[in-house]
Amino acid sequence: MNLVGIASKAGVNTTCLENLINKGEGSIRLANRIGTSRSNITKFIEGTVSPGIAAAIGTNREHAQDFRNKIGREGAIGIIVGLACGMDRSKG
Repeated sequence: MNLVGIASKAGVNTTCLENLINKGEGSIRLANRIGTSRSNITKFIEGTVSPGIAAAIGTNREHAQDFRNKIGREGAIGIIVGLACGMDRSKG
């Protein structure tokens, strides 16, 4: 699947994904999709887990922070994309 297909599955446009991948920036569309804020996504990519991100992952903040520390920046981007792709379109 190419970037256009992944963006479609995630419910966003390619610019949102490109900004996430290249700049580590969350977008309003991604935030709405996974139920958190744009700044929480950006902070997650930078290394800090918020309660909203922890809830989206399905765990508490402490466990999510430990996980984030282990997976690094690229893994964090993958988690955000995976969460967005996994959300039911009727919810996002």
